[in-house]
Amino acid sequence: MDDTPPTAGTTAENATAPGSAGTPVTALGQLNRAHVLFLNWRDPSHPQAGGAEAYCYEIARRFARAGAHVTLFAARHPGSPPETVTDGVRIVRAGGTFGVYAAAARHLTRHRHAYDAVIDFQNGIPFFSPLFTPRWTADICVIHHVHQHQFDIRFPWPANVLGRVLEKQLSRRVYRGRPLVVVSPSTREGARRELGFDNPIYIVPNGGPPPAGTHTSRSRTPAITVVSRLVPQKRVDLLVRALPELTRRFPDLHVDICGDGEELAPLRTLADRTGTSGCVDFHGRVTDERRQELLSRAWLTVVPSVAEGWGLTVIEANGVGTPAVAYDVPGLRDAVQHGRNGWLLPAESDLAQGVAGALEDLREPTARERTAERCRAWSAAFSWDRSAERLAAVAAEEMRRVDRHRRSRRRPSDLAVAARFRTSDADAMEHALGSHLRQTDSWSRHGDTFRLLLHGCDEVRAARVLRRLGVDRTPLTLAHRQEILTGQGEGPG
Repeated sequence: MDDTPPTAGTTAENATAPGSAGTPVTALGQLNRAHVLFLNWRDPSHPQAGGAEAYCYEIARRFARAGAHVTLFAARHPGSPPETVTDGVRIVRAGGTFGVYAAAARHLTRHRHAYDAVIDFQNGIPFFSPLFTPRWTADICVIHHVHQHQFDIRFPWPANVLGRVLEKQLSRRVYRGRPLVVVSPSTREGARRELGFDNPIYIVPNGGPPPAGTHTSRSRTPAITVVSRLVPQKRVDLLVRALPELTRRFPDLHVDICGDGEELAPLRTLADRTGTSGCVDFHGRVTDERRQELLSRAWLTVVPSVAEGWGLTVIEANGVGTPAVAYDVPGLRDAVQHGRNGWLLPAESDLAQGVAGALEDLREPTARERTAERCRAWSAAFSWDRSAERLAAVAAEEMRRVDRHRRSRRRPSDLAVAARFRTSDADAMEHALGSHLRQTDSWSRHGDTFRLLLHGCDEVRAARVLRRLGVDRTPLTLAHRQEILTGQGEGPG
């Protein structure tokens, strides 16, 4: 299902403003006929596919819809064909869980001159595509979250040490000077602080689900739905361990857990051992429709992960009006706005107490409805169409930079500046913005008023840009996290 982008206003990511003449020029449109390779650990058909796979595929198919020739290279899983075409995306599968990296290197070597851009997804370990592509290829690395500490959870010594070195020291050397894309401010902070990247970094968050097509009534009794891959770092066991206390306080509580993974059998055993198997259902993998139905019925979703890149399940739940309880950890502190679309708990706090407090806040139907309205408003700020446009802007900008063999006009910076001004000749200003701004900047027009969001610069350099546009003495402010996440000059209401 496709999301429909907003039509009001003009941005470097959206269509031209109402009443303006000319054909809209989008970053996606600039990728028409370009050959783009997506490298991802798994494709959406993989049994262990999750949010990272949704991100990759939702954007890849929008690139294809815009006219790009798109190939997605991923690991081959049992029963999958070596090649398929879906939604205009050519999916090539080779190698296994770890063999996919060598298989991708062979593919890049054989097709060295085939791609204009390579979008390399770092799921802990990247594909190191710059080692196998010519210098005129635009290589972009996408990082969902930093795995330095998770390698110790997933792998014994020395594999954990090797993973940390590949993600940090080797990645930093191979991708030096190339653009990075991250899904949240938390991931950007991790890439700077933990991995030591000094590259230009752009934030392209996950999209959100389209508005619910069907209405499912909210449960009259307390209900929790969890949607997650069942692996150790997701820590769903913390919720199961909290159930004895929660059912003591809410005897009619019911919990639905959707997802599959290595932790499914241990979680069922834990529920039996704690005497709570009667109030929890493990559904395994479910269809999109069933997931939406269960989330719509729930009072809450709970995300006890040790860290996330963003928290796609939070936005999916918010889309049907369901708030989230999560720990105040990287990624989730970006997806959850405490008191608005959920509750953030201190990292080491008791989960049972936090969930119980949220259920108490939602006891009254009017409270549940007010919260649902706030959740839907926050979720509506994100769409896969806008995410695809933002990633396309990074790709188009890098392809242009590589083609001109020049460095970016800005030094790498994590700041963004917002500006608002009026002009007597709005049509001429639109034309000027097209020549003076980067693809990764965004702007909107409302009548004769313009709102700009300039990425990767401070107020001094932003003032220089505005002077070149003929705009003087306009107030400049550093953009806050919400403006940067939504990619708009103005955050959601």
